[in-house]
Amino acid sequence: MFFWDALPDYRELTAGEVVAGTPGDFAVAVFGLVIMQSAYWYGRRLQPEVRFRRRVVLGHVLLCVSEVSFFFVSALATVAMFDHWRRSQFVLWKLMLLAAAVFAFFCYKRQLASVGDALLETTSDHTGKATIEPKGTGKS
Repeated sequence: MFFWDALPDYRELTAGEVVAGTPGDFAVAVFGLVIMQSAYWYGRRLQPEVRFRRRVVLGHVLLCVSEVSFFFVSALATVAMFDHWRRSQFVLWKLMLLAAAVFAFFCYKRQLASVGDALLETTSDHTGKATIEPKGTGKS
C-alpha cells in the first residue's frame, strides 16, 4: 500500500517538483503506520513460538526483499528531508511523521529479515524447524 501511494510522489520529488500531500494522504499514512507497528509488536511477542521448516531460497528472497524495501524508504526520506525540506517551511508534525515512517519500515525490515534468517537455519532441538530470532543479517 505504501509503495503504491508513494512511488508517484518519489518520482515527482526526484524530478525536482514540489509534492504536497492532502489531508487524506496523511490520514492514510498514519493509519498504515499504526497497522504496521501494531502487527510488528504483536508479532514480536509470538516469535519464540513460531517455527519454520528450512527453506533456503525463500529465506534468501525474504532477506533481499527486506533490504530493498528499506532502501526505497530511506531514499524517499533522504530526498524529502535534505533536498526538498529547504523549499517549504519547517513543520514539526511532518518531521515526526517522516521519522515514524522510517522507524516503521525499519521494523518491517527486521521482521522480514528475522523470518528469512529462521528459514535459513535449523536448530538441534527441532530438526528441520527454526525459530524466528534475529541472527544478525537483519541488523543495519
